Amino acid sequence: MGEEAARGEPLRSDTEGYTLPPVLADTEVLTPFLMTTPASGTYAAGAVVELIAVSAAAPYKAAWRTTVALPEWVLHSTKVKVAAVGAQDGTAVVTVVGTDAAVTYGIDTASHSLRWTQPGLEAVSVAAGMVTGLLDGEPLTPTPIGFDLATGAEKWRGERTYGAVMNGAGPATVRIAGLRPDGSKADRLLDVTSGQARADMPPGLGSVTCTYDQALTLVCAHAFGIAAVDPASGKLLWVFKDGEGRKAPTVTAVWHGRVYGRGVGGPVALDARTGADMPTKPEAAPLLVSAYAGLVLEDNRLWSYPAGG
Repeated sequence: MGEEAARGEPLRSDTEGYTLPPVLADTEVLTPFLMTTPASGTYAAGAVVELIAVSAAAPYKAAWRTTVALPEWVLHSTKVKVAAVGAQDGTAVVTVVGTDAAVTYGIDTASHSLRWTQPGLEAVSVAAGMVTGLLDGEPLTPTPIGFDLATGAEKWRGERTYGAVMNGAGPATVRIAGLRPDGSKADRLLDVTSGQARADMPPGLGSVTCTYDQALTLVCAHAFGIAAVDPASGKLLWVFKDGEGRKAPTVTAVWHGRVYGRGVGGPVALDARTGADMPTKPEAAPLLVSAYAGLVLEDNRLWSYPAGG
């Protein structure tokens, strides 16, 4: 078990500045933190994102750290979040989102230097050599967009979507929901390389957050149950609701065919393709699982538990 923490002072001392779950990059786990830089001489205090790469194998220590200076609006935003969106082919993507602004960075995982910056972009997916997300536009009407991962060059741009919500949904797929310019509802699976629609999502999942398990399945969890969807076809695979002696767990992570969560009897794991209980009970309910470890984020500290079975 290992522990690592960011250096310096956090940007926020409350829940209005927070970090989303880390991501796996080869044999390292990437976690970004929003931090402050103190005033010095004629230079005012500022804000940075500190990206920490922790080895996913024993002794689970930081392999490297790097910082990127953030724009001034981060200091004045009432709500701000940071996320490591993903990493592929030597580039890690970190996105910072505030009350009404966003910025995304491409960071070289070998040199730990900044490759590119995309102001206004809230990135949600790194897949197939692409960074896909929502670009600021008219109020509440962002544009789905795709950029080349290595260079940050724009590759495609979709139609503006009012109230858009986008999430990664597969090895080369994102899901976008909202209203089209003509006022009709949209809840579609898009190809990240072209922005073209692959399929519509099953009805009834419009307000439900879904997570790709990095294998075959899109798992959708909400307060009333869990559902699973095939990301290639949009087919509904199964639905888990309370009843018949079973109570749906609170999902914490999905990975490689398993759904991890906290159930009435402690940590549980479900089969992502069928919804059935897995025979081996996990020791904890992790935020991130890999072949090497399960990670739990508690009280702003990242704990690593060796994976087994």
